[in-house]
Amino acid sequence: MKRSVQLRLLLVISVAAISIMSYSFTPAPGGEGFEVYKNNKLVLQQFGSDMKNVKTLQLDDIRSTDMLTIKYSHCGQVGKNRHIIIRSTGNTELKNWQFANISTGDKGMTFPPAEIIKNGTKDHKVNVFYTSTEIPKERLLITLQFKS
Repeated sequence: MKRSVQLRLLLVISVAAISIMSYSFTPAPGGEGFEVYKNNKLVLQQFGSDMKNVKTLQLDDIRSTDMLTIKYSHCGQVGKNRHIIIRSTGNTELKNWQFANISTGDKGMTFPPAEIIKNGTKDHKVNVFYTSTEIPKERLLITLQFKS
């Protein structure tokens, strides 16, 4: 009898552990996320709860022809009235790009990082924010750090 109770308890614990583990590896449907590309090469990707951790992207030797592209998705959709806003670490707006509303095709928001450097950043770091009709409050995505 005692062994039967122990086996049932072990079975319940095993099923619970497997359920928890499988849920933790399954992305939530309709979640938020973004990808960052430098010259069409994926350099950073964040989705779901990982977006709470703002990462720093080191950009050394930026050329005038280099391009960064951010692809942001919320609930599997592309936002309307999208903006990428660059702010100094002191929160001064350095650049604000607005992107066209689209429903198909390339959903990326592309901009030249050389323009940010041209505007001057004393501490060689800037914060990149995203905003749209669906997310009206600016969301900090990443910090860009340039070579000193």
